[in-house]
Amino acid sequence: MSKDNQSLELLRHQLGSIDLKDIEEKEMSEVETKEYNAAISAVFPRLEKEIKKFLQDQLLFMATNGVDMEQIQFARGTFNGLNLLLQHWKQAHIEHTSKIGEKEDFDKHKIAGEF
Repeated sequence: MSKDNQSLELLRHQLGSIDLKDIEEKEMSEVETKEYNAAISAVFPRLEKEIKKFLQDQLLFMATNGVDMEQIQFARGTFNGLNLLLQHWKQAHIEHTSKIGEKEDFDKHKIAGEF
């Protein structure tokens, strides 16, 4: 684990939040895991783009409209929750795409019967 990840985990714990390491994963078979990762990976580029936009908007809104600590703390919780989901789905996407790279490249010039 990198120093940045350790610092983020410690900071989240100090602020009363969970970190991805604290989440117990539902036991899934290898097939279920592959299907989940493939499904997330299929939409991840769009999810990542939208969540990053939401994070940016939340940060700007908090900075310009947070009138007291209660509002700022709530906004930080919203930011943290979105960021946790983004990290979780990014891990699934990375796992899926790394396994695709291990397979032989598809040759679109081969005739279907040639293997």
